[in-house]
Amino acid sequence: MAKLRSVILSNYRRFSGEIEFPLGPGVNLVVIPPGKGKSTLLEAIAWCLLGNELVSDPGEVPNVEALDTGTAEVRVALTFINGERLERFAQYSRTEGRVERGAWGWRLLGEGGGILDQGEDAVGFAEQAERLFPEECVHANLISGPSLARVAEGDRSGPERAVQCSDNWCTSDLSLRCSMEATGLFLGMCPETPVRALGYDPEGRLEVSVEGHPSVDVVRTAVLCHALAFARENYGVCPILMEDPLRCVEAEDRQGMFSEIIRSMGSRQVVFLLSDQADIEAVRATGRVDRELEIWG
Repeated sequence: MAKLRSVILSNYRRFSGEIEFPLGPGVNLVVIPPGKGKSTLLEAIAWCLLGNELVSDPGEVPNVEALDTGTAEVRVALTFINGERLERFAQYSRTEGRVERGAWGWRLLGEGGGILDQGEDAVGFAEQAERLFPEECVHANLISGPSLARVAEGDRSGPERAVQCSDNWCTSDLSLRCSMEATGLFLGMCPETPVRALGYDPEGRLEVSVEGHPSVDVVRTAVLCHALAFARENYGVCPILMEDPLRCVEAEDRQGMFSEIIRSMGSRQVVFLLSDQADIEAVRATGRVDRELEIWG
């Protein structure tokens, strides 16, 4: 496992041609206008590591403009701070209005660009991906604010999906550490609340100790803290990427909430993908941003 140095997308969904997202080792702020690629970036990372498992519509993976020629190669590459770069690529074609995927493959490159390993087999790729960015982290560390709102309404959470492929959830103190971290983060973000503690059940679902009836915003903040604490405690190195984490939370002190999130992450690599101007200014105002990018998909 290692921090990310950059993410490269080539002909993935709305991104025509090649675009690189360089990242710093600390707190990153990536400004992307509404509808211009925040969800696409998270999905592309998941596609690189897990294929179509978390892709909403596999037929929309190739960029439409690139497919105008009839065929297109889609590629997503993750470059890690240790110099290794893991790539997934696939050929797509369009026939009679139907998009079809052809051959696919993967490469592992070293610091100098030399090929360390490559193939077209899922098993070999999974071994390299698990070493650099484990499946648990794909489920838990790619956090979407809009998805968290659906979790508050009953959808499965990232921690729930991650626990299904975890070897140490029930055999270590991970659930206790996650509960303590989630509670501390939540109380820092919502000091005046009827909620007393957050916990995790054996399947990783959120458990709430509460007196009275919490508001919708309090519940959504609890869901966010539940996700962030798991991502922080499960693996100590993998980056944590957040798309509009406070999108569905009504709060006046947004700077304070982002400050609490950043504080809780310690020295972790954090990437905020934001479009709301108030949230962008709130993150800047924390004084903790190490690198800022502006991307137009």
